[in-house]
Amino acid sequence: MIMSIRLGIVGMGRIGRQQLACASQIEGLEIAAVVEPAGSDLSGVLDGSIRRYSRWEELVADASLDAVSICTPHHLHAAIATAALNAGKHVLVEKPLAMTGDEARAVVELAKERERVLMVELTHRFYPPVMEAREMVTGGRVGTIYAVEDRIVEPAGEQIRSWLTEKSLAGGGVALTNGIHMVDRVAAVTGRKLGFISGVAGYAGGLGDVEETAAMLLTAGDGIPVQLLAAWPRGVGGCDDELTIYGSKGTLRVWAWRGWRFEPLAAGELAEQHDSYAPADDSIEARVRVGVSGALREFVGAIEGHREPVPSAADVLAAQELIEQFYRHVRRVDG
Repeated sequence: MIMSIRLGIVGMGRIGRQQLACASQIEGLEIAAVVEPAGSDLSGVLDGSIRRYSRWEELVADASLDAVSICTPHHLHAAIATAALNAGKHVLVEKPLAMTGDEARAVVELAKERERVLMVELTHRFYPPVMEAREMVTGGRVGTIYAVEDRIVEPAGEQIRSWLTEKSLAGGGVALTNGIHMVDRVAAVTGRKLGFISGVAGYAGGLGDVEETAAMLLTAGDGIPVQLLAAWPRGVGGCDDELTIYGSKGTLRVWAWRGWRFEPLAAGELAEQHDSYAPADDSIEARVRVGVSGALREFVGAIEGHREPVPSAADVLAAQELIEQFYRHVRRVDG
């Protein structure tokens, strides 16, 4: 009989609850415990088989758990990951891995020393349109890439929790929270290492003490220009999301929560548009869970296969370093 990996979730906010909801679909995974402060209402969320702790230290000390998932504000990520690895547990961390690159590198080195799987949950890697786009690029459908644009404009409604607007808790604003998804998915789809050139941060909306707009100019591989725009405008509404790959054979437009469209340059060839989700996944929350489920499957697969997960530690550190370069540049520009 194959034993399930017993996972404890630290933090039962939006992502923690999504992981809990997805776990029943993941073969070889069992949610055995969660952490949520006393007084928080989890009625209708937990069944009697799942233990509840009020402090993360209690969950990390639970010898019956094989792995820990960290779904807390960013400032706690490195400390919990370090404690969990030292306790002999595999670790899944909601992005980013840590507040700084130095913290992230220390956690990665500890995971290697302890021979434990360390994975950062970058859900965009597991959205069907992004995965399909990578296959199209690597298969030569787009041709030689000559430019890339990526945009995520997400209104700062209920989905932007209050702690995300406090630098001491979040480490940064939209560049760290959404921008890290963008640099990772551009690198993954294009298969190229990204380099930083310049960037601008915007604070006009007064969203706490973090930037709510970030524009970056990067380069991919052999000088291919990459432009990124991430923003949290005030208000509510849908997310404006598009990754555009410009190639010698055509333009590929990718919408993480919808599908993709390929616009060929060849004369007489018609554009092709594809919805990448099943009809049952008819809401953004349902489609986000597709990404969460994919990440959980990859985490379980890496543990069972005694291998490095995707994204790798090198991928994660490269993305974090680019965001840190952006913040260093912005501080220098703003004086």
